[in-house]
Amino acid sequence: MFNLFKNKKPNIIMLMIDGARFDAVDKVPFYRELKKNSVFFPQVITYAPYTIGSLHATFTGAYGNLNGVNGYYKSYCFDKKNCFTLAQYLKENGYYTETDSLGEGVIPPQGFDKYRLHDEFKIDFLKRHTEILLQIRNKSPFFLFLRYGCLHIDLIYNVVKKYSDFSEEYFSNKDKNFENHLRLVEESANYLNAIIEKIKELGLYDNSIILIFADHGTSTGDKIGEKAYGVYLYDYTIKCFLYLIGKDFPKGAEIKSLVRSIDILPTILDILNLKEKSNYKKILGKSFLPFIYGREEERIAYSETGGLGGPTPSPEQHNVKCIRTNKWKLIYNETNKKKELYNLEQDKEENNNLIGKEPEIEKYLWEKMIEEGKTFKELTIKYEPGFK
Repeated sequence: MFNLFKNKKPNIIMLMIDGARFDAVDKVPFYRELKKNSVFFPQVITYAPYTIGSLHATFTGAYGNLNGVNGYYKSYCFDKKNCFTLAQYLKENGYYTETDSLGEGVIPPQGFDKYRLHDEFKIDFLKRHTEILLQIRNKSPFFLFLRYGCLHIDLIYNVVKKYSDFSEEYFSNKDKNFENHLRLVEESANYLNAIIEKIKELGLYDNSIILIFADHGTSTGDKIGEKAYGVYLYDYTIKCFLYLIGKDFPKGAEIKSLVRSIDILPTILDILNLKEKSNYKKILGKSFLPFIYGREEERIAYSETGGLGGPTPSPEQHNVKCIRTNKWKLIYNETNKKKELYNLEQDKEENNNLIGKEPEIEKYLWEKMIEEGKTFKELTIKYEPGFK
């Protein structure tokens, strides 16, 4: 535990930029400047490369095979009786809690005093979120979770409804697609800048912890079969970022080691010196505060998905799993039985499948995958070197 914010409980403000790619934010001046006033984590691995699965893991500190949300349509399976959420922890410890959600079931509702719903196609995110800040400013300490969805809106209109999963027109224009995504990330910077200025104007900045992050990334035509996200587990959708801002944290620090979306909840508990509830399902994540203060350790991230489309759709149950370290990634597709192994230091775009060429690494990662995904019987098959 770290003894931060001893005298007064800080407000917790989480600002999520839905679908922003990790390799786009560093090309935008505002995001580069933001690093100077925060602790920056450029390698946050999400549990699921789509919002519902990602956020249920973030709010419980556990993968979907533990919290029940291990499929696109399975928020109704969330184990609310046995999982204690971030909002519940904070509410129990004197926080007023509020969120503005895309829809019911996108974020676990347990623990929220106010669970707003919006139609993302009809709102002005900056105007709406500014009004929420004005309404909530005197409820200190408060927990506020806000989602910026303009990248998602553009993706729906200009990609999902326009192209197929195998559209030659889309996948042959990767550079143009990325330029469009970058333009949208630049627009998100304008939103963030205005929101942060409003937080300062309201006198909330110095007594708040602000987390700015993405729930997942987005394809811009990187791999045929995935026009958006949620189909595969390549880094362009599972590798995310996080900026941690607070007066008691160092500024300009960059933590390059891998952390996970399931580590966000235990980090907030660590900051507030709160203990995990013993009578609920265990938090699998670990605080990443030690990384900030020079006590790094290598972590392994587990991710899953089951696409709405693509070559092996499986929206009701995740069928693609991966295990990732700082250097290596192993992917397994239960439907077509394909395995992929990548050296991420040498092959950042994951084009050179090394299955059968690194048997010791492959065996180690396979065993870790089975351990993390142990509730899935499909993963209990015996390891075979080079198995595809």
